[in-house]
Amino acid sequence: MGNPFKVADTEYLEKALNAASLRQQVISNNIANVNTQGYQGQTVNFEGHLREAMDAEAGNEESAVAGAVDPEFSTGEGGGWTKANLKPTVEAQDGKLNINNEMSSLAKNQIMYNALATKISGVYGALKWVVENSGR
Repeated sequence: MGNPFKVADTEYLEKALNAASLRQQVISNNIANVNTQGYQGQTVNFEGHLREAMDAEAGNEESAVAGAVDPEFSTGEGGGWTKANLKPTVEAQDGKLNINNEMSSLAKNQIMYNALATKISGVYGALKWVVENSGR
């Protein structure tokens, strides 16, 4: 059972916003080093972890395990990502960096960041409205 005093659960949204912020930093670093000899590009993996944590929370262990680990090595608890320990991971990117791909990824990530910030703002704005108008 969740926290009885928490009216709106924005934990996934907040973690996604943190992941988008980290992704912005990683992509910016990739762009800054696109012509640096020997530089290994990086990418942020979050969406897969998020899906696994959401499946685990919903009790869908079969889906949580799928793709996370080989079935013969599974402990029945999924790959380990839960709502409590969910966080983005930075991984090495295969292949040569392409400035056009990095710039489009940067723009896409900025749109996602703005959408997540707007959603969180809307949730807290609605709660604020309820509190302000509860005495009427």
